[in-house]
Order: sequence, then structure tokens, then C-alpha cells
Amino acid sequence: MTSKRSSKKKDQNSWLGLDIGGANLKLAHSNVQTAWSKSLPFAMWKESTQLASALARAIDDSPEFQGIAVTMTGELADCFATRAQGVACILDQVTRLFPAPLVFVYCVDGKFRSPSQAARDPWMAAASNWHALANWSRRLLPASKSSGAEPLGVMVDIGSTTIDVIGVSSSSLLTSSKTDSDRLKRRELIYTGVERSNLCGLLRSVPLHGKNCPVMNEQFATTRDAYLWLGYFEDDSQDHQTADGQPATRQCARYRLARLVGEDGSTLADSDIDAIAQSVMSKQVGLLRRSMERVLGRIESRGAVSSMICAGHGGFLLRQTLEDGLLASRFGFGDQIWLSDKLGEGLSRCAPAFAVSQLASEQSD
Repeated sequence: MTSKRSSKKKDQNSWLGLDIGGANLKLAHSNVQTAWSKSLPFAMWKESTQLASALARAIDDSPEFQGIAVTMTGELADCFATRAQGVACILDQVTRLFPAPLVFVYCVDGKFRSPSQAARDPWMAAASNWHALANWSRRLLPASKSSGAEPLGVMVDIGSTTIDVIGVSSSSLLTSSKTDSDRLKRRELIYTGVERSNLCGLLRSVPLHGKNCPVMNEQFATTRDAYLWLGYFEDDSQDHQTADGQPATRQCARYRLARLVGEDGSTLADSDIDAIAQSVMSKQVGLLRRSMERVLGRIESRGAVSSMICAGHGGFLLRQTLEDGLLASRFGFGDQIWLSDKLGEGLSRCAPAFAVSQLASEQSD
């Protein structure tokens, strides 16, 4: 199957962005008017050889495009002995579906490479989606209000598995990081998200009947269960991608959360489940706050931070983090740019895929 080429002049610079993760595939078209995007689960650690087939199904209803812009994090999946092997496998699967001359791979130096070039230099292509999003998001910073002062901001992307916090200016990314380990050490990468994080890895204890109760070291529940219970996510009775294989509904989340403390949904009151779920949010808010303080603290010597850009589908977590106003009062960002408002929920959730499609479109003008 080849790309959906268009003979119409208006489509000659249309790109399909692919963000190939370890647990999800995200796709977005560069044409904002179409607002086409798609996010679907894909267990790379189990199905790496089925990536081409999954992508073929995913693009069945996509608008026409002239090229493919790829960014990835899925090379970290433990089905691959090395990240180099992971990059090579992903690119092999992509070029089984799309002709290699139409595929351009985004790298952490901000440049695109051919699939063969990226496979030869895998650490440049590996874990590149955060860089693509931060690099594109610089364009959203408002113009400087004073002569000589370059606009500064922070980009926060909250997804199902991770949170990215990256300082940006209108001309560059304000980080020296190139790898995930770099970003972990600099607190620019928080390896917890709003759906997939195992709660026993996030929390040591939760409130129960007026006391702190240690949690059981089993994958009984994930962060998605906490936010299903708290009402931030809607029920999806057809989705069984949960810790116990039962539906992703609030009622089933109740039972999963209760197992953390050796109980079940019939033995705990609503208030007990509330306390467990609120503990999850409080922990993640604390992690995000400390990360933002660290990142913003490094860039504030350059001047006032004018903007905050939020992407992903976990914006409610950032809103909770900002609720008391302390971060804003300390660091001074007045403009809050929510991609969910600017582009819609779908493109915000698939923001790295959209960003890489935009960057490719710019470079091919």
C-alpha cells in the first residue's frame, strides 16, 4: 500500500505524522482544517512485527498525503535487545507499508533523516517525539512585548504513560538533553501518566479508615482507574485494556482500586475509594509541580517566562497543579496555551504526531 497521493495543488504539501510509541500509535494529518487524528493502543512489546498491518488499518480513512513524517519512542520496548534494534525494526515496518523515499524520520537534532540514515544513527531517532513537539510549539509563543527580550515558555505534554516538561524560547529548545536518561536526570521527563502507570509503583500507601495503609505490590490498578473514578475519563465498556481485563468503567475501576489495599469494591465505601483516587492525583500533582519548578528555575535567569503550552489528554492534571496560583506567581507566565482549545482534543492527544507533520511541511515548502 502506498501513500494517498493527491493531484490537487492544495494537497501537495500535506503530510501524515506518525508517533510510534511502545503502547500507543498516534497519527495526525498536517492540514488543520481536516483535524484528522487517531490514537489507538498498540502493544509494541508483543506485536512489533504487526506494526505495518496496524498502521495500514489506521490510515484507512485518512486524508490524502504526500509524505510520512515519523517520530518514535517505541524502540524502548523490551522485545528489542537494544534501542538500535528497536529503531531498525520500527523503520523496517514503516517502509514495508510506505515507500522509503516518502518517509522522513525526525531526530533529536531537529533534522529529518531518511530511514536508512536514521537506522545508521539510531540514537538520533530514538525517543524523539518530545523534541518534535517542543520544537514545533515554539511557534505558539506570543511576540515579544519589549525590544530585545526573547519570549520564553514551558511546554507540558501529559499523556497516558509519561509527562514531558521542556523549556522553550522563540528560537530554540532550552535544554541540553538528547536522551530519555538525560531528561529523567533533569526532571524534564516524569515517567508516569494519566492512564498506564501502575499504582503500586506510584504510591507507597493510601488513606484507609483514618490511617495510612501500605499498598500491595501487584498491578491491580492503574492511574486510569483513579481518573475514571474521579470522573475525568468517561466509561468505555468496550475497552478491556485494564489491569484485570474488565471494562474501563467507573464501577469496575472501583474494584481495581480496592484491591490495592486487600479489599474489594463491595467492602469499601465510596469515601474510601475517593481517598485512594485522590491520593493518586495528589502524588502526580506533586511530581509535576516539582518538575516544573526545576525546569522553570533553570530558565528564569534568561527572563520572565511568558507562556505555558499544554498538550496531551491529561490537561486536568496540569490545571490542578496550577490551581493555587503559586507557580504562576513565582515564574510569571501569563499566557496559557491549551492545545485542546486551540486544535481540539484529538490533535492535542496526538500532538507529537501533529507537530512532526507540521515540521515536515515547513521544511518541504
